Amino acid sequence: MSEFAAVAVLGLGVMGGSLARALSALEVRPRVIGWSPRREEREAALEAGVVDEAPSEWRDAVRGADLVVLATPLGASCDLMAGVAEAASASATLSDVASLKAPLARAAAAAGVAERWVGCHPMAGSEEFGFGASSPDLYSGARVWTVACPAAADRVPQVHALWRSLGARPAEIDADEHDRLMARVSHLPQLTANALATVLMEANIRPEQMGPGGRDTTRLAGSNADLWKDLLEHASPELAKGLRELASTAERMADMLERKDVEDLADMMRTTRAWRQS
Repeated sequence: MSEFAAVAVLGLGVMGGSLARALSALEVRPRVIGWSPRREEREAALEAGVVDEAPSEWRDAVRGADLVVLATPLGASCDLMAGVAEAASASATLSDVASLKAPLARAAAAAGVAERWVGCHPMAGSEEFGFGASSPDLYSGARVWTVACPAAADRVPQVHALWRSLGARPAEIDADEHDRLMARVSHLPQLTANALATVLMEANIRPEQMGPGGRDTTRLAGSNADLWKDLLEHASPELAKGLRELASTAERMADMLERKDVEDLADMMRTTRAWRQS
């Protein structure tokens, strides 16, 4: 942690708030400066003791920071990049926790700070939102994908060391490869949960009527739609392709049921069980 004596976290929702909480819980901790456009979140972070400062202006938060982490929604992070690059120290490392990386890579390049940007995507989160839903353990054990251009390679070990100090597991990946992967492993499950919830809702089924399986498979249906709009606007074409493949698979399963091909359905279930347990 000596590499980053001061960390500015812009955005104190689930992701940024959890990062501030985790950093403040370290035995040897950096100075943490937190900013949120919402005064109540800044005040809550101060009261919780997870930030040392919480200025009302983000420019005041980034001055003097060794590391600036954008923890705002994707579009806001892209919009902030140029201003942060100008306001922060010329030696500061810039990062983020957005779940798409190509748009941030383009924003960093446009701002002329690609050699100082190490984009991050922790594979962690919550369907809840706001500082109140943040947790100091959110990143413990989580995979954190990192993206950086060759000119920023010397900054990657420092960023990885920070995430490892929080119990996370960092690994490098190409920005476009990352976004294609997220379309399948993150965005497709989200929309699948929304689709299932829609079917249940239109059948007049209420959430309290479901058992653990129903609650588990529709949990993501409670996610914040406003936060997802940014991501869906920039989603990889793999997402639409995955949805169509899912629809085709559901049609095949419906055909099996109508033909009473229960053994074929059971074979599919055995295959997916083996995949899930591998």
